Amino acid sequence: MLSLRGAFWHAALQRSARIENRHRSILTRNLDKLTQIGIALSAEKNHHRLLDTILTQSRELTNADAGSLYLVEETSEGKKNLRFVHTQNDSKRIPFKQFVMPAAKTSISGFVAVTGETLNIPDVYDLPPGVEYSVNKSFDQSVGYRSKSMLVVPMRDHLNEITGVLQLINAKPSSDILIPNPEEAEKHVIPFDHAVEHLVSSLASQAAVSLENSMLIESLERTFEGLVKASVHAIEQRDPITSGHSERVTELTCALAQAVSEIKEGRYADTAFTEEQMKELRYAGFLHDFGKIGVREHVLQKANKLYPMEMEVVKNRFAVIKRTLQAEYQEWMVEFALAGKRNEVEKLRGEMNAKVAEADRYLELIVRSDVPSMIPDGDFDGLMKLGEVTYKDFDGTEKPYLTAQELKALALRRGNLTEEERKEIESHVSHSYDFLVQIPWTKALRGVPEIAHGHHEKLNGKGYPRGLKEEEIILQAKIMCVCDIFDALTATDRPYKKAAPLDKAIQILKFEVKDNHLDPELVDIFVKKKVYRAVTQFKEAEYAEPAS
Repeated sequence: MLSLRGAFWHAALQRSARIENRHRSILTRNLDKLTQIGIALSAEKNHHRLLDTILTQSRELTNADAGSLYLVEETSEGKKNLRFVHTQNDSKRIPFKQFVMPAAKTSISGFVAVTGETLNIPDVYDLPPGVEYSVNKSFDQSVGYRSKSMLVVPMRDHLNEITGVLQLINAKPSSDILIPNPEEAEKHVIPFDHAVEHLVSSLASQAAVSLENSMLIESLERTFEGLVKASVHAIEQRDPITSGHSERVTELTCALAQAVSEIKEGRYADTAFTEEQMKELRYAGFLHDFGKIGVREHVLQKANKLYPMEMEVVKNRFAVIKRTLQAEYQEWMVEFALAGKRNEVEKLRGEMNAKVAEADRYLELIVRSDVPSMIPDGDFDGLMKLGEVTYKDFDGTEKPYLTAQELKALALRRGNLTEEERKEIESHVSHSYDFLVQIPWTKALRGVPEIAHGHHEKLNGKGYPRGLKEEEIILQAKIMCVCDIFDALTATDRPYKKAAPLDKAIQILKFEVKDNHLDPELVDIFVKKKVYRAVTQFKEAEYAEPAS
């Protein structure tokens, strides 16, 4: 008898040990899982992916068929709302749309947000009498779903303040089971195990801290991007001619980088830009011309070959020239008239009119040549001749019709900038770099200065400011170079040139490739992937290769 009792006692101890070991194993597995979830949450910096990770991991931990996330928001009046920010459902494809509702005890999620209590409800359609909250069945009815068991926990930050609500719906014996309709829900849905409540609460707290960090990072990034855009706006106020250029170049550059990442053949088949690299390109795009702050404003805004004040001086000078000519000839004509030499007077009048007309023609030539376009050979020869023509000032001093500096500017065969002015404009790249290297960039963004520094380099080494060769120019700078040139060609706000239509701009890009200035594959991707559609101007445009 004692032997039999001992055997039963021994068997009971063994069974108890097995149960304890099983519970310990489950607890260890859950704690390991919770640790892994915590690592995953802390590693994820993207706010939207973090929301998805929180819900996915919570549902995996509890075998929940569905789940929702709400974040607490405070109004300007100090009242609290709940924003529905994310949802998942294994059994139903449910359209998602954010909405805001008051954080009130009348709803299940609102009750948890206000009280901080965890609710573990076996059946939300059969709530205990006297509870303050209720369930709205209309949503289930509209999508043909049946919400039954529900585990709703508050999300608390490091200050123990409730920042959100995690709502898990319909626990299942196995994650493989689907419950697409109310009938299947009645068959398979089980209550949430009370043993997992503390695990889910712990996960929710980890999630709250991770979300807080994520939102802080996003807030800092928004602030920084706001400062960047404000800086660009300030620069564009100094150079309104190119207003919008930095934003368009940014959009084009990011679109071309994305297209490069999607290419599956050719030189860049294995190239894929990460999210951090795309952000780096974005900042480099916005700030690539920031160095214009170091260029004199009147040089930035120069529209013609002569500055407005210089042209005004020239016009006033020609008015003086004509008045001087007329005064000189009038004096001679009076002398001859008094001497009775009428024929000489008429001859002088003809000479005077001819010289005044010549001065008018010279001024017309100057005004015509002031426009930054290709000068016809005849006009160029006329300018050279004009450089040798002089007049006598009121005090009898011999002076040129045009100063050497004016002639140098007007005789420019291309563009509107003298060599000195061009070098000053080009110095903006070095100014940009000198400014950008002063910023303590994060590791993910430390390439911003180098990208901006290289966006005017050419493959043949004839770019500026460093004259880098092809292998020395980073890919991001090559991408930006293509986009910078395209926007400069097609910009509609440049008073010194007409905007090139799409087909002509692309042909010019291809000429740049032939001259070994631009990367041929990047230009090819730009055209074939219709990257130009990244800007509003060409949103619906279609480039067609010219017939050969």
